[in-house]
Amino acid sequence: MNFWELVAIVSVMATILGVFLTIYAIINNRTLKEEAKSIREILAVMGQGQTEARKEMAEAVRFVAQLIRTEGEKTREAIKV
Repeated sequence: MNFWELVAIVSVMATILGVFLTIYAIINNRTLKEEAKSIREILAVMGQGQTEARKEMAEAVRFVAQLIRTEGEKTREAIKV
């Protein structure tokens, strides 16, 4: 096998490898876009859940504060008597 035949074979192999890598990159790009969309949806749901949890926590803190106030008033009344 002479030099030019070897160059031709290496060139064909490089071209085939280039085509394979290009196709793989296209498929991988589509997959990554789909995954990114799924992740964005999950993050949006998580954000909504955190907002709801914050509201519930604020309500619970208000309730506990009211209980503390009520018990404080009851204690003051008990001390006065």
